[in-house]
Formats: sequence, C-alpha cells, structure tokens
Amino acid sequence: MLDNPEKTTRLLAALKAAAPFDVELAPSLIEYLQAENVADADRMHHVVWDLSYAGDEGGIICHLSRSEETGRALVVSLTHVRVPRSMPLAAAVLDYQKHRVKKLKKQGRR
Repeated sequence: MLDNPEKTTRLLAALKAAAPFDVELAPSLIEYLQAENVADADRMHHVVWDLSYAGDEGGIICHLSRSEETGRALVVSLTHVRVPRSMPLAAAVLDYQKHRVKKLKKQGRR
C-alpha cells in the first residue's frame, strides 16, 4: 500500500477546503506535457480548482485551471506540483509527496 488511508483522507479533505489555490508544475512535468503537445503546458503557474483521489495506484489528483484553447482542465498528480511555502498545508503536502515518491521508488515505478 502506497498511501496511509487516514492521513491521505485528511489531507485530501483539507486541500479541497483550501481550493482554489496556486501551484507550480514540476519542470519534468512541463517537459512531458510539452512533448505531448498539451495546451497550457508552457505555463508553470496554475490554479487547483478541485482535487480527487485515484486510489492507491494514482494518489491525490489536482484538477487545474481550464485551458482557454481546449476548455478542458489539466489533471495532474499532487506529486508533480509544488505548493507555495506560505500555504498552511505546505508541510503536509511535502510529507505526502516524499512518502509517496519513496514508496514508488521501492516498487520500481519511478
């Protein structure tokens, strides 16, 4: 199991209550999105409007601002965004990200 169910449920609820909030995409994600010709992939800053949980396999998912070009929201894993340090949940997000990445590396998925 990758995620701690109780901690993840609490973090997801707190993040949903905090939405909308600003995030930065990780440089590796921007490169990937640009290679896939995704609209708005060149923008580093986005707004998270909603969040969901994709189970232990996918983790917490951020629904970002809609593209003016396509009208569709960009959906990315919480592990691929950076929240501002000033955000009250920043430490909890960083803990979640570190834990999840560590578990993925152990399973050879990253």
